[in-house]
Amino acid sequence: MNSQPTGNLSEIFASEQGEGTYCGDRHLFVRFAGCNIRCSYCDTPESLVRVPRYTIDYPDGQHEELSNPLTASDLTVIVMRFLREDPSIKMVSLTGGEPMVQARFIAAWLAAAALPVGVMLETAATLTRGLEELLPHLSTVSADVKLPSNSGESPFWELHGEFLSLCAAYDGPDVYVKMPVDDATSDLEVQRAARMVADLLPDARLYVQPITDPADGSWRLGAARMGALLALAAGECGNTAFRPQIHKLLGVR
Repeated sequence: MNSQPTGNLSEIFASEQGEGTYCGDRHLFVRFAGCNIRCSYCDTPESLVRVPRYTIDYPDGQHEELSNPLTASDLTVIVMRFLREDPSIKMVSLTGGEPMVQARFIAAWLAAAALPVGVMLETAATLTRGLEELLPHLSTVSADVKLPSNSGESPFWELHGEFLSLCAAYDGPDVYVKMPVDDATSDLEVQRAARMVADLLPDARLYVQPITDPADGSWRLGAARMGALLALAAGECGNTAFRPQIHKLLGVR
């Protein structure tokens, strides 16, 4: 008999979604601990590794610190409390770290939880194991394209292509793609990424997102360069838009 899967979290809190299609909507963020990559611009470095304890900031102001790992039923109890206390929450966002590292746990949890709101997977789109089991339980997939010229990582073109192809093959959740950019970003990589999105997910919107400096909140590129990269992306993918990290501008989590 298989033991019940358990998960490792970093934190749980409610805030306004700051990226992509649902900017400004109130979301419940379930941040998973552990990530398979190390992007140079990561703004949640504390979530890159599994930690002994995770924190919860409830809508009523209560702060709680609990031990990892936790079970699916534990997580359901916590999430349902948030939804009762804060009826403005429109979606549960699974973020990280990298949630796909714990895909087995998430799939088991969502299959049993039957949450009354939609669920978004926020992912770097480099892992596909468990994705097919997750997709039926998701309302939205927010997938990043990590460009080697600014991420500090090796190219992920094949992995991104495999991930987006699996999403395209499943007629289910809405999918959009975010492409972080800065002054170091390669023009050719922007064009290649935009062309990949247009080819594999022609109905998906591509957001060109300026990388925010974690120290002072400034963009790591000027307005003229941002406009030039946006034009390059739009030349390959007609459904392209500029979208900064709104939560950084608002000063919220």
